[in-house]
Amino acid sequence: MMKDREKINIDINIGGEPLKLTVPFGKQDFTRDVELEVNNLFATWRRRFPNKTEKGLMAMMLYQYASYYKELTEKYHEGVLKAEECLARLTGEDNEASPE
Repeated sequence: MMKDREKINIDINIGGEPLKLTVPFGKQDFTRDVELEVNNLFATWRRRFPNKTEKGLMAMMLYQYASYYKELTEKYHEGVLKAEECLARLTGEDNEASPE
């Protein structure tokens, strides 16, 4: 039996373009879910914007997912800073909150 971290080769299809990926064994379902979500968006936008080229649709999708990624990265960093601040307060390392 394969371990979740062992890598496997997997074939997916995004907007009619076949892709060969190497993913951890435990991420197969995640990879298929992403493939399905991207293809659903592609099909939706294909119907909504019938005059756009496939390249134009892919550029729009790329921007959407890149902006989501950027926003999530910013929120993650804000969360890390807040967690560090809370930890510092709990451990008494917050100089501003302690009387001198």
